[in-house]
Amino acid sequence: MAAIAWYGPLIDLSKAPSSVGDFVQLIVFVHRSTPVQYKLSKGGTVIRTDIQVGDDSRPFFSISLWQKQMGAMVFAGDVILLQNVKITKFGDTVEARSVHCSSLLSLVHPYEQLISKGLDELIADCRLGLTAKEKLRKVIQWVQQAGSTPYHVHPDHYQRLRLTKNWKVREERISRDFLSISEVLHLSNSCGATFYASIGEIFLPYNWNTIGDFEKERMFISRRFFTLEDNNIIEDLICTGCQLCGSPLDSDSATEQNRVQLYCPQSSNHLHVVCLIYQPFMLYVWDESEYIPLLVRNKAAECLFGNTKAERVHSSYKKQKGEQNAIPKAKLANSHSCADNKLEPDDNHENPNYYMIWIILLKLLVQQGKNSPLKFEITVNANLERENGRFEMVNVLMPFFKTNGYPLGT
Repeated sequence: MAAIAWYGPLIDLSKAPSSVGDFVQLIVFVHRSTPVQYKLSKGGTVIRTDIQVGDDSRPFFSISLWQKQMGAMVFAGDVILLQNVKITKFGDTVEARSVHCSSLLSLVHPYEQLISKGLDELIADCRLGLTAKEKLRKVIQWVQQAGSTPYHVHPDHYQRLRLTKNWKVREERISRDFLSISEVLHLSNSCGATFYASIGEIFLPYNWNTIGDFEKERMFISRRFFTLEDNNIIEDLICTGCQLCGSPLDSDSATEQNRVQLYCPQSSNHLHVVCLIYQPFMLYVWDESEYIPLLVRNKAAECLFGNTKAERVHSSYKKQKGEQNAIPKAKLANSHSCADNKLEPDDNHENPNYYMIWIILLKLLVQQGKNSPLKFEITVNANLERENGRFEMVNVLMPFFKTNGYPLGT
């Protein structure tokens, strides 16, 4: 195999904050590997693999891999060499990301070798320079001494950690409770399901003919909060659509999966109730076993955003920009506008800034790895693919927890 030129030094993870903007080389242990995948309507797939790694200087560190072939080479429990990755900073978070010249080399695979083989034997099997071998020695010693294990959870583990509930399940309830996302992913029949998971990412399925590297990153909301020139999050997440079925009603906002529908399936007279709605998006949630993409339409998005309607957020945004007209370019239907039903502000109190509240909440939701699990209620449509709405969110609830971390209820 041809040697890869190094564009930067081999560093400890603890030195990453002082290397922001630079290319570096890393030898790390992989705790977790989580792919985020979405099939584009015009063909092709956007893939990002988020891995959580550690070394002898820093136990946990996040890396984003944007090359499909690199993501396919990573397994939890491996010790890997990452070459020519770039250290970046998003807000207060420092992480690494792969670029076009990055590469990955598996040094110890599978994880069982770290347990069964001796230190000298593991290092002797790797063709590395003296500096890299010394770093590899430190990482392996750290893994063996600290007892670090990959986040693989055996199905029996969930039988031992059954959640205790303080409510009774009604017999007429159709929705089924599941202990893990992996169980939901294996459902072959259409049904309702509830499970606990943590939010990881919000993905916007843009309807672009050609997508470059920078546009790919804009499809992930968590990345856009820390790009100074990107101030169009609200314009991309809010559009003109139907309040009842949540379908966008302008061609610019509609994707192949969410085509403009002539009739509303949720209305008794089949007419759309036109107003500002949240653009349908994919919500990626995780637990210890798997990740799952949830299709989120307007009603579910309102629950996710603290029961805040899109019209209130957009109106507050327009007022903050000093504009008089809070209605978008599309004309609303007079006889079927949900503006007639909007709540009037209390004359005795100043209107809150719904836009700023919404932005703060959105930032908190996409802080991957820092949020507690929520209880998700979804519908499963077995006739659809995973990226086309097979799992659609209906509601989200915040559970109460005992001091030992087990949910009591909602």
